[in-house]
Amino acid sequence: MTAEEQLIKMHMTNDPFEYEDIVKVMIEFARYHVKEALKAALEDSPTGSSTDIHSYEDMKDAILNAYPLEKIK
Repeated sequence: MTAEEQLIKMHMTNDPFEYEDIVKVMIEFARYHVKEALKAALEDSPTGSSTDIHSYEDMKDAILNAYPLEKIK
């Protein structure tokens, strides 16, 4: 979901936005992308049998690169 889509969803009228409305939209937008990033990190994390040990660097790379910042618009 883009910021524009979130704004439209939150405020379907042409009335001017109140400060509280903008804060609410920003929080919902951030929550959405945090949830999506965590889901992506979980799906992209290296997995294997219980005897496989992944290095810190492997896990770090998988987690930090799982959700591209380009998805936040």
